[in-house]
Amino acid sequence: MAAFRNISLPISYKLPLEQNPAGITILADGGYLLNFSAKPEVIRLNASLQEVWRKDLQAQTRNHVNCEITASPDNRLIALSNETAVRITDSEGQLLWQYDHAPWYHFMGSGCFFSADTKFMWFVSPEEQDTLHRLRLSDFTIIDSYPLETSQECAYNFYATPDKNKFLLETPAGQDAVTLYLIRFSDDAMTLEELTQCNDCIAGNFSPDGKTFITAPHYSEAIQLLSFPGMEKTGALPQEILFDINDRYKDAEEPDSVNYTALFINNDTFLVFTRFGRCLLADRHTLTCFGELLPEGCDTRAYDFSGNPTTDPTAIVDYGGDIITLQVNMQGQLLITHSSGELRVYDLPEIKKETV
Repeated sequence: MAAFRNISLPISYKLPLEQNPAGITILADGGYLLNFSAKPEVIRLNASLQEVWRKDLQAQTRNHVNCEITASPDNRLIALSNETAVRITDSEGQLLWQYDHAPWYHFMGSGCFFSADTKFMWFVSPEEQDTLHRLRLSDFTIIDSYPLETSQECAYNFYATPDKNKFLLETPAGQDAVTLYLIRFSDDAMTLEELTQCNDCIAGNFSPDGKTFITAPHYSEAIQLLSFPGMEKTGALPQEILFDINDRYKDAEEPDSVNYTALFINNDTFLVFTRFGRCLLADRHTLTCFGELLPEGCDTRAYDFSGNPTTDPTAIVDYGGDIITLQVNMQGQLLITHSSGELRVYDLPEIKKETV
């Protein structure tokens, strides 16, 4: 068996910000849209984190409801879904269409989803029941409305799949539960299938070959791998096995755990973000942890019972890191929001498990 590997990642690009963004939308051209909790503006960046434009699109958080931003695959349209409305603008932020609805309750809300050909867009609004709508973009007409089972109990997140006629709808209900639906559609029909095998699982992403979908645990459950298109369980990595490594953090009072994030970074390897702020690497085929990414400037610190940093091994009760959020972008790079208020991009080397 090969030794546990520590892989250092130098910073490729970084951008200081006044505050960490509430949302980061990855664009098909490699750029980004940023929106913020306390500011109405949206910032568009290129792939090198250089500013392209900055505009007031009323994208701030209101009454604890985040504004969710989605861009169409052809980069022509931007959808903004906030507390009381869904809006579509062109790529420069000029308003094209708006749908007003009753206010979402605190911490609820919906993203939007564009079809691969930018022919349709889906979103959820809080009617008497939360309702999934399909919008035809050629004339901005709602052509389908599908009542869901809940009312003001869930947030709604959409995920593309390798099949352009299917997508995933995730419905987290706060700390209570998470449900995942597979939605199939054609020009004139739409069906929803609840994926009960994914209950209480947090959606990750698809492997680049499109054959496997990964989910992170809601609580203490395992990381799961599912086949596509069948969405059948093909493997699981329990957390006690993930963390069964020669670990320098075993002296914490509470052990490390998965922090809701597991993402493929190539066909053989997935990344697991932990509560201690670590980026562990696991092999898709053997389901074993073999290494850790060490992004430059992202430290993990020990804390004592009072929450103060400490280097005394006998006083350590917890650990915490500088990474606030992480994503894998269109170029296969690691995109991180940092505790300093910076947005950072790290190039990922060719990574796979080594055996001897």
